[in-house]
Amino acid sequence: MKRLLLSALALSGVLVAGCGVQPTGVVPAGPAPAGFGSGRDSTQLTLYFLYDGRLTPVARNQADEVSPDAALKALFRGPSAAESAKGFFSLLPSGSPAVSVDTATSPVTVTVPYSAETLYPNGMNQIVCTTMAALSVSGLASGAYGISVHATDVQLDNLTCGTF
Repeated sequence: MKRLLLSALALSGVLVAGCGVQPTGVVPAGPAPAGFGSGRDSTQLTLYFLYDGRLTPVARNQADEVSPDAALKALFRGPSAAESAKGFFSLLPSGSPAVSVDTATSPVTVTVPYSAETLYPNGMNQIVCTTMAALSVSGLASGAYGISVHATDVQLDNLTCGTF
């Protein structure tokens, strides 16, 4: 029994000693990764559509400046033919409604010509997430309290992406 215990301790010592990480010099890793454009002056527009029932970001390149107003207009036009073919869809009423974004208020306010019931929950998430992404790209902050959405029947405050 004593011999078995000593053998187990010796084997444990060998295993533990062999687990150390050996020091190395600096390992070159190449240039920094490049991904989706983000931040001020980006032409990357992120719209939120549904895919397989889940809210999913879709990146689009824009020829002109990205703004929350432009992002919401694109969102309400719906997915492109290529995006639809891939399975993306929207639960927002289609068309070009009079949607406005007031970035001078705190929190930022989005006004939509629909009832909250028409938009709830996924359509509202599409609006909030797309607006917040566009604010970020525009160099504007949504603030600590998210954004407000004024629907025809109610004002919803302190909304962030994924609130619903």
